[in-house]
Amino acid sequence: MKKMKWLWSYRIDQTERWLTQMANDGYLLVNFNHWSRKFSFQEGQGKKAQYAVQYGGRALPHGLASAGWELAASSGKWQILKNESSEIEAYPARDAIFKRTRMHAYLFLLITMFMLSIQVPALLVFGTIMSIANGQIGVLPVAIPVIILLFLIGLTVFVFRAYRRFERSVMDMAIEKRGMGQKVRKLYLGWMYQPFQTKEWLEKMASDGLELESVFGAVFTFRKTESQKTIYEVSFEPKVNANYFALHKEMGWKLKFTSNITWLNYSIWAKSYSAEEEVPAFTYDLQEKRRYMKKAFMMNVGMGVFLMFICIQSLYVNFISMPDSFFEWSFYGFIKVALLFITVMWIVLLTKIIAGYRKELKMLKADSLK
Repeated sequence: MKKMKWLWSYRIDQTERWLTQMANDGYLLVNFNHWSRKFSFQEGQGKKAQYAVQYGGRALPHGLASAGWELAASSGKWQILKNESSEIEAYPARDAIFKRTRMHAYLFLLITMFMLSIQVPALLVFGTIMSIANGQIGVLPVAIPVIILLFLIGLTVFVFRAYRRFERSVMDMAIEKRGMGQKVRKLYLGWMYQPFQTKEWLEKMASDGLELESVFGAVFTFRKTESQKTIYEVSFEPKVNANYFALHKEMGWKLKFTSNITWLNYSIWAKSYSAEEEVPAFTYDLQEKRRYMKKAFMMNVGMGVFLMFICIQSLYVNFISMPDSFFEWSFYGFIKVALLFITVMWIVLLTKIIAGYRKELKMLKADSLK
């Protein structure tokens, strides 16, 4: 028996549960093709077997083999493992699948953003309506590119949501909340571009009896407590692996905020300490701290330049495709003014990012001399 399962590689947990249920029902996996999405089963006696998907095309590690895992089927870099043990002590790593899903999610997102930035869907739909109204063309020829674009948008949404679900399932991103004490909210704009200044600000809040509970955008929510010695770390990592959060929690750090997007992960950590203890830190190496700052700076500048390029390109398309005057009372006139405003805003933001980075380096140097 053969069954086809579309987009199975973006729904790993669901695929594994499906294969397990098929084995319980007496259909054992014997082969699959990752290109055709077809899974081949052999009918027999039902078995209690646990399935796990592995990506990377590497040989089965000795630790997994000794834990009862065996190869059920493979195709390309994909491997599907089976374990019939009653108690399973070790499971295959998820890092390779996680990286692949993340790369696909952001690739689809960038392509979709690019297509939307040049207003291809809007121009196609508008042109289609006008052409059909004038009797120049039929519906089908112009409907095809519109359908393709809508399919791309739908696929992007599906893959990105699947990636986010997978991310939450394999990473310990739970944020601990106090739930006691009066809430105090404070606004801090641009804190992501000033990690060292944000760190010092949060530590001052702690000494004033305000413990950070959560962050939403630029709004920081605190709980009133007694004055306490708490060190904060505002961390940026271009990419984090599956055990990033669990590792720091094991070291005693409490997660207060995460941007929850592992390709651009900002996180805020806190750790209380006594006067007799050494002040804890993610790293005590000044050069390492500078590298963290540089990573954040390069990523912020890169994203800012990319978004500014998208805005300028969209302005250019509007100028070429719409020969009317720039300021006019129409939908496209509003779009042009909005795009111009956003472009200027990004230029100002880039200037602030560069100025903030220079200030951060000076503050870090002064702090190291204390």
